[in-house]
Amino acid sequence: MSGIEQEKVGPLTLRVWALLTALAVWALYLLTLAPTTGFWDASEYVTTAHILGLPHPPGNPLFVVVGRAWDVLTAFTGLPVALRINALGATLSAGASFFWFLAVVRIVGRFREDRREVLVAAIAAVWIGATAFTVWTQSNLNEKVYPLSMFVVALVSYLAMVWMEQADTARGNRLLLLIALVLGLGWANHTMSMLPGLALAAFALVHRWRAVLNPRVLGLGAVLLAVGYSMQFLFVPIRSAQNPIIDEADPECPSLVSAVTPRRIDDRHGQSKLAVACEALALSLIRDQYAPTPITQRQAPLSAQYANYWQYFDWQWARSLPPGGRLAASILFLFLALVGLWTHLRKDRKTFVYGGTLLFTVTLLLVYYLNFRYGYSLYWDEAPNIAAHEVRERDYFFIIGFQLWGIYAGLGLAALWRRRKAAPLLALGLIPFFFNFGQADRTGDRAARNLAYNMLQSVEPYAVLFTYGDNDTFPLWYLQEVEGIRRDVTVIVQSYLGTDWYHKQLRRLTEPCEPGESPEDSPTTVVCQRPFDPETAADLYAELDVTPPARSAIPPPGPEIDDLSRSLSVPEDSTYWLSGRITGPLRAGDVFSPGELRVLQIARQTLGDRPVYFAATASPVYGKWQLQPHLVRQGLAFKLVDGPLEESGALVDLSEYVGASGLPVWNDRVRTGELLEEVFLVDDILAWDEWPEPSTRSGIPSVYYRAHAFQGISEELRGDPDAAEWAYRRANHFERLADSD
Repeated sequence: MSGIEQEKVGPLTLRVWALLTALAVWALYLLTLAPTTGFWDASEYVTTAHILGLPHPPGNPLFVVVGRAWDVLTAFTGLPVALRINALGATLSAGASFFWFLAVVRIVGRFREDRREVLVAAIAAVWIGATAFTVWTQSNLNEKVYPLSMFVVALVSYLAMVWMEQADTARGNRLLLLIALVLGLGWANHTMSMLPGLALAAFALVHRWRAVLNPRVLGLGAVLLAVGYSMQFLFVPIRSAQNPIIDEADPECPSLVSAVTPRRIDDRHGQSKLAVACEALALSLIRDQYAPTPITQRQAPLSAQYANYWQYFDWQWARSLPPGGRLAASILFLFLALVGLWTHLRKDRKTFVYGGTLLFTVTLLLVYYLNFRYGYSLYWDEAPNIAAHEVRERDYFFIIGFQLWGIYAGLGLAALWRRRKAAPLLALGLIPFFFNFGQADRTGDRAARNLAYNMLQSVEPYAVLFTYGDNDTFPLWYLQEVEGIRRDVTVIVQSYLGTDWYHKQLRRLTEPCEPGESPEDSPTTVVCQRPFDPETAADLYAELDVTPPARSAIPPPGPEIDDLSRSLSVPEDSTYWLSGRITGPLRAGDVFSPGELRVLQIARQTLGDRPVYFAATASPVYGKWQLQPHLVRQGLAFKLVDGPLEESGALVDLSEYVGASGLPVWNDRVRTGELLEEVFLVDDILAWDEWPEPSTRSGIPSVYYRAHAFQGISEELRGDPDAAEWAYRRANHFERLADSD
């Protein structure tokens, strides 16, 4: 059985068939590959791979290193960096298909003598698994680090099947050690890579418990697991000490010894967790800034969490169909998967211990462990508060499970085909391909990259730009650090200002350069304020008198900003002061978080030295301080104006039309018009009939809608009906996209 991959089916060995199938999967992903970065975490990971930065805790060091190596090795192609990192995700996922093919061959080969039947089962299993919607869409846009984890899970699954045939040999012991090393490396990518752990333990103990419990094997395995995971303790603090431009959580350590010395640490919920002596790295490892909720404190009823999982399962097999057709496809593939599971259980219980345990782990057990809040689009009647819901759809967390459901559906389809010997029956395996293609194809999607471009070009040279979350921050980082556009702009994401490290990094990043000092001396690390480059800016800024800032955008070190650790409650009605002309009311009982307080401090420090802007997506940031009367729309950003605002040829008061929306009421008709007509990149979006991504469907198109709608009103009020009609026409299209479903 050890040589089954070398057996021929037709003119080719099964290993060559595996390679050809993986190449077909790879070609599919490349055919539908995103041409640039995407929303959510895609830009963060592309950027950190390109500059060897540290993404959000715990840092994903294996992905960063692999991504950087791939970036360097593929640079000769001349293709954009984001496209190449997307291609890395496609390649890793195709590699996972290769190893799953070989694993399925070894499993089915144990109970099917006809190698043609083995081949059909492997092709069907891998193809259906690869075309499941979430697997596909995480493979043609590297939005997360999960393709690398998929590769790890597939590889260790295959190695486990090989080990089964050689468990009593020295090579079998070496395979166990290799599995431990691969798991450790995968762990340094993401904890998802450890999902096979329970299945591997059960499989090994049931099959050859004496071989597994050999003290020498156990000891060496633990060492190799730690060696693989050591990237988390070594690369992360070492690179952090070099101060990369993106250095989230700043997990720098005073010594290497403190980075590898184990120590228990209490999280914010009082739970003791194993970490390291280096506090900064320890807090990163336990993801302290996110304050993860203990599994014992359920964030939603378990029934709602499983309902959310079913919703995501229902997306996998025919995403483009209306709900009724999609449900029919889901029931069909659930039936096929159950047939595959039953066939596996009945025919080979030894390997079923692995496959069945892994499926249980990545479905029922994982739903319980992740403990999500109510789904992004479910249970709004029962839980109308947005804080009770996830901020986006979370189907990607279950990507391993969806691939495995597809594999078992392929096994079930092959089992039914074997009984009927009806070739057309195999065509059912193409349903996900045909009915997911329209939704999974990302070839025309430049929305995230262009949003970043439009937002950065909305602000003047050396501006401070406050943003709110992932989608108005990470793409801007990508554009600045990868494409080198508008690096002079200081992007400040309010959600990170609540930490004790982020504003300190910004302070260094925005310090005026000393004589002889240049950011170009080390472009991937923090040096000093980066200069305005007219070549990367809109032409309309060429006429401005640009003066570099005289001070950092962050106030000097002191307890008022550096030692903020608690929210502030306003004891009585009062007034805050930002400048001599910008004040606002404070009501008794108002509570301001450290991040919100720092917004005010930074704006106060910056105003008069450099322009201050708020992204059009950041209404909670400026709204908390009720700054709307002092903000003027310029494209996709609002400029904070330290002075009286009066209507003029350029400045239009839209208070009558904005109403109680909480939006700023002033529009710079001239600047916004120039941006919308001459600078903004929106033609790709205007060509869409529907918005492809559910979690950004209302937010991003609505930002464009408001910019164009208010510009249309402004032009109409100033007597230019043609310009107003042009703006209204575009606004209507963006409104339709926001409402599409």
